[in-house]
Amino acid sequence: MNLHRKNTTLSIAFTLVELLVVISIIGLLAGLAVPAISGGLKSAKAGACLSNLHQIGVATMAYAADNSFKLPDAGSGTSDMWATQLATFISTGTKSKKSIFVCPGCEKPVTEATGTDVAVTYGMHNGLMPKGGTASNISSVVRSTEVILAGDVCQNPGNKGWSPFCIEQPSIISSQSGGRGGSTDLASPISYGTDSDSGNSPWLRYRHSGKVNVVMVDGHAEAIKKGSVLNKHVVFGQ
Repeated sequence: MNLHRKNTTLSIAFTLVELLVVISIIGLLAGLAVPAISGGLKSAKAGACLSNLHQIGVATMAYAADNSFKLPDAGSGTSDMWATQLATFISTGTKSKKSIFVCPGCEKPVTEATGTDVAVTYGMHNGLMPKGGTASNISSVVRSTEVILAGDVCQNPGNKGWSPFCIEQPSIISSQSGGRGGSTDLASPISYGTDSDSGNSPWLRYRHSGKVNVVMVDGHAEAIKKGSVLNKHVVFGQ
């Protein structure tokens, strides 16, 4: 008895419906992945910004130790004097020294400065380091763990995306007169301005998911939510 074997061909192919299902699944996964990746990038930029500010804080402590505990002068106008003075105390390459003064999360492109200048998107405390004036001695700060030394500020669109170099608003930061009716209640929140980089505004900038990154006078960096920056964070003489 002869057995006849038929050669069978197994056809492996996707039907149109199966292809559409696969494409839909890929699209769904991509839609889920994009926000996660975006959120991860924002978190990474916020972390890098905090690292920058911490290095600025450490450099400030080193500068003060070498200068009878005096903080660096701010310079005047659009001078970046405070940053160029601190850059010499940062142990990294020249290019890295300059980029440390630029927030990785800033919206506007920043053109690196030339020569000894430093591009800056952080602002210093104008009461401690007044423009055109003499900087304070670090010993004059009563609460060094709470008072802001420098932090994220709005970028100046008219100056290559650089910041105004100085936190000047609200007025309590520069004058400590209260700014709003003369009150210096340390538990009261300071006012805040625009939440975008579209204006030439020397205000703290809450660019990290509603938080502003700052470095305190003692050198530690932290993120503070909008509405939670209090008078105690800017008043340094009481």
